[in-house]
Amino acid sequence: MDDRRGLTGSDRTVRIEVRRLGAVPDLAALAAASTADVVWLDSSLPDGAPDTARPRARWSVLAWTDGPFSTRFRHEARRAHVAVPAPAARWFGRSWSGDRPAFAVLADLLAATPVLPEPVDGCGFALGWTGFLGYELGRESGGPDRTADGHPDADLRFVDRAVVVDRAGAGAGVAWALALVADAEPAASASNRAWLRTVPTSSTGGGPGDVPTGLPAGTATGRVGRAAYEDAVDACRAEIREGNAFQVCLTTTFVLTGGREGRVAPGTDPHLVEYLRMRASDPVPFGAYLRLGTLRVASRSPERFLRIDADGAVTAEPIKGTRRRVADPAADAAVRAELSASAKDRAENVMIVDLLRNDLLRTALPGSVHVERLCDVETYASVHQLVSTIGARLPTGTSRAEVVRAAFPPGSMTGAPKSSATAIADRLERAPRGVYSGAIGYFSASGAVDLSVVIRTLVTVVDTDGVVRSRTLGAGGAVTWSSDATQEADEVETKTRSVLGAVGASTSWTVNM
Repeated sequence: MDDRRGLTGSDRTVRIEVRRLGAVPDLAALAAASTADVVWLDSSLPDGAPDTARPRARWSVLAWTDGPFSTRFRHEARRAHVAVPAPAARWFGRSWSGDRPAFAVLADLLAATPVLPEPVDGCGFALGWTGFLGYELGRESGGPDRTADGHPDADLRFVDRAVVVDRAGAGAGVAWALALVADAEPAASASNRAWLRTVPTSSTGGGPGDVPTGLPAGTATGRVGRAAYEDAVDACRAEIREGNAFQVCLTTTFVLTGGREGRVAPGTDPHLVEYLRMRASDPVPFGAYLRLGTLRVASRSPERFLRIDADGAVTAEPIKGTRRRVADPAADAAVRAELSASAKDRAENVMIVDLLRNDLLRTALPGSVHVERLCDVETYASVHQLVSTIGARLPTGTSRAEVVRAAFPPGSMTGAPKSSATAIADRLERAPRGVYSGAIGYFSASGAVDLSVVIRTLVTVVDTDGVVRSRTLGAGGAVTWSSDATQEADEVETKTRSVLGAVGASTSWTVNM
């Protein structure tokens, strides 16, 4: 089926042209075939996932950054860089660089973005800005004053070409190609229309069973030793005893060695192959693969940070509390019941719920912030998790950038109260987190926003020739007064191995001096 139509926003000379594809294409194959930077927001769920999780995993988006209107906003070393091609200058002005806060620049760019209706019913994505916001941008909302090491603190692209796939609900297995056109830019519009005609209308094949070996896996070595991490846990507990925090999210980094000669040839991306191996072993609602400049991000996050609908409804869905499932049904039911009743896990979850309520109160309509569900157990193929949902509503005209800034970084990655907990964690970790603990997703031209929490994520930095410079994985956990240092270190190992095992890497706490 080839159903084409145009959707026009408040400026009727700018619109999205839509083509319904005859079958769902293989988004991994489309990403691999392109040499352009791409953002793939990849939703999936394992068999047996709860019905409550299905709306979170409905939509997948693959966006290309090589269209004629594609614009880049990068924030690095405290400086903003905005690269604008000529066809997009009518909205975003000229390219520039300067010392401006990231969220202030983002607010200006969103205000300048043409407002467009959502082209696919039920999906908030109407082209717009997509990419990541790194943890260190928390410095703009009262967090520690650091910058990322070796890559930008943020990289967002205004994308004018994308494929959207509906993987759940009434339209399961349906895909659409979206392209931006503007009457004032006939050549750019013609280029996008030509692209729209070339998107495959049938599946290109290639499933998890066809995933080849990626980069040599090597060994992941902890930035600190296990004993040092356990000492840091005890230091967090001492701060909590003194009344300086209720909960501290303490993290560390594992550095992968080996595979430093892996290159990205035209049409070949070994880092995408690594992501596909992770994907095959761990279906999640908020998976993502980002190829942005010299950065490769492979994320298998199960957790939403914030969703903002075009009409101003806001949803946050923190996860705190996880148990591995067991094969015996009776024993598995006991594990689920233990998690549901766990005072420690429920306390961690409730603390973050209270923190997010406070974050949303900064921008929401008075009286609109509410808890829709508290510490609900969701059962997946391999884990039970405690999930809560907080809702709110924004005043008309509220900047989406300001809403995200007020809640950033995600509360499940900070602890509470946020300012003191992040200061304690920063003093003990003594290093930036980078992409990890930040957010990945989109700021749609419709006004909708959907962002995940960056966890279970492999971050690779390459040089301009594609040679790997660094490969890192962050992991951590929430420390409360009742935490045990040995158990917290065990949890970090478990989280690390759940990601690295998929790419064949081993894990060691031993520090490579």
